[in-house]
Amino acid sequence: MTMNKIMGKLRRKNKNQYTLLGICIFLSVLLVTSFTFMYFSPTVQELLPQGGDTRKLSWLMMGVTFLGCTVFTFYGANLFFRHKSREIGVFLALGEQKRKLGKCLAREVGIVIIRYAVCGIVLAVPVSYLIWNGFEALIITSAGMKYRVGPVGLGVGIVFALFLVLCIFFLGIRFIRRVNIIEILNAQRKTEMVREVKPWTGKVGIFLIIAGLVLAMAVPAVCMRVFLFVMPSFWNVTYGISAVGLYLFMLSAVGRTGRGKNPEKYYKNIVSSNLMRFTARQTTKNMCVITLLVFVLLLSAFWGAMYYRSAYAGGEGAPYDYSMHYPSGEKQVTKDDIFELAQEYEVDIEAYEEAEAVVLLTDYKMRDLTDRGKYVDLNSRKLVSFVSASDFSRIAGRKTVVRSGEYKTIVPSGYHPSIWVKPHCLLRVEDRKLSYKGTEEFDNLTETSDPFTFILSDEDYHNFAGASDGPDREKLVFFCVGDVYSTYDFARELKHEYIAHAGELSDHVALYDAYEEERAVEQGTGYFYSGKAGLSEDNPDLMGDWKYAPFFKVLVKADAMQMVAVFVLLSVYIAVISLAAVGVMTYVRSVTIAMDNRQLFGDLGRLGADRNYIERVIRRQLRRIFTYPTAAGSVIVLVFSMLLIYFNDMHLDAGELRLFVMELGLILGVAVFMYVMYRVSLRRMEKMVL
Repeated sequence: MTMNKIMGKLRRKNKNQYTLLGICIFLSVLLVTSFTFMYFSPTVQELLPQGGDTRKLSWLMMGVTFLGCTVFTFYGANLFFRHKSREIGVFLALGEQKRKLGKCLAREVGIVIIRYAVCGIVLAVPVSYLIWNGFEALIITSAGMKYRVGPVGLGVGIVFALFLVLCIFFLGIRFIRRVNIIEILNAQRKTEMVREVKPWTGKVGIFLIIAGLVLAMAVPAVCMRVFLFVMPSFWNVTYGISAVGLYLFMLSAVGRTGRGKNPEKYYKNIVSSNLMRFTARQTTKNMCVITLLVFVLLLSAFWGAMYYRSAYAGGEGAPYDYSMHYPSGEKQVTKDDIFELAQEYEVDIEAYEEAEAVVLLTDYKMRDLTDRGKYVDLNSRKLVSFVSASDFSRIAGRKTVVRSGEYKTIVPSGYHPSIWVKPHCLLRVEDRKLSYKGTEEFDNLTETSDPFTFILSDEDYHNFAGASDGPDREKLVFFCVGDVYSTYDFARELKHEYIAHAGELSDHVALYDAYEEERAVEQGTGYFYSGKAGLSEDNPDLMGDWKYAPFFKVLVKADAMQMVAVFVLLSVYIAVISLAAVGVMTYVRSVTIAMDNRQLFGDLGRLGADRNYIERVIRRQLRRIFTYPTAAGSVIVLVFSMLLIYFNDMHLDAGELRLFVMELGLILGVAVFMYVMYRVSLRRMEKMVL
């Protein structure tokens, strides 16, 4: 009988080992390739802004996906070679050459991994298509959001599959080069005992986990807002303190045993208490990986929900459904045009207001970040929009009182001051000092000018306006409609007309300032924001980078949902990948415990242990594997999320607190999943040892 036939018989006898390795490769390639199909889809790449935070987070998620699937595959491959060691050891003991065994093993493994990798790549297309269609419900309009496959996604998937194949072959070469036959034969019985774990190990681990998170997240935020400097990037190594703490905590959970105050209970459960100590290092590392995967899946789902909430709430605080502002000298769409268009699209306009703003030269205090990472206070001069108190009271529907020599700042609803500029920033308005008298929330005027739009008393407004004319005035239009989210077609057509009527006076990018451009010309230097905005509906960046971009609530939400739906899709997909990896790793670890200790459980039965005792030992082993990583990952992600949101702006609002309630729901869902996996693993383990 040839060696290939012998290997074939062994493969058929141990098909579960090959199937497990194949499933690890198949899931990794499938998940990564379908992820890259979606991320590198022309649709997604056109939506994600170049250099934006969303694209950066998406790249981070892709890196997490690659790393998680690689670790997952390495785990399966190591288990495969570990179980294969006895067969190879027997052949070596019988005098077979390692070179010949290596070729046969490479052929056997190669057939399996290539077959499953190809299946993963092939099925990635329909899987990504089905997932994309499932998430289309998050998008208000599907225009421009059709599923498209790009060659880059396929190429990245193939490269990743080849990378896994090479890594597995490398592990196989390292495995076959081992020369100690006795070590190979006893690899499955090899123990990894640890020294006595001190009673304080677990407590120190918990302290280090919290300390690492606080140092990594709180210290940079406090330094930025209080001491006005940015912590260097190397400070991120403090996250490693949490990793060390996690290892110590898991080591304590696995290897900490002792009689304590109840020695009778200890001796009664001495087998179940000490069984994991024989593989303490391997089990601890495994539980740490599972904890990190639980952390990643919960955090990814939380990020997706957080972005979805921000998009869903986008524009909700605006009292008017539609608002526009443009230079008063421009011939824009008129009130009659708007009402005529509304009648054509059967839209009911319920409230309509017009107002005027005057553009004045101001000196204000701002904050900037230097190349050395220091925040410095600067005085800046630019043109800013002002409205009168009477006009604001009329359009806002509430009276605001501003006396001569005073001003108020218009801010978004739920506003919290940023580090860059404060509401009381004005130093002078046209060389006149005014006193700050608070803020007024009105979302429709927060994007009219930078850094804010301000309110003047009627007297001061007319005095300033009397010295200004022409392009130094802006017209403001506001109106509400019935059932705003059913007016998408009307909004698209009004946007078309608005852009068509826009001319040279309003063709400027968002941060353009005429005064700054004038000063730059006088000094002979270039002005960075002097370019045109590109007034065309085909310009995907127009609404985000146009000084006079209108606010149409239904379009704002639709555009935000298109952007965020992609990120939510990627976030949830990462969560699914991590959840699949957690399920497989916990199940495989359970089966491994059963296989490694099958003889021990048999000896316990021969020594008189009944079935109930052995079942209790099995349950205690599985509870550690499932409970500790799930609890640790859940608590860590809760602390991380709280620190992340709070230190973002040093404040927690009701909407953010609701996110934590939702996160508790996610944790409950993961707990239910882990319980189901626990029951499945328990049943499988009992069949193997009982």
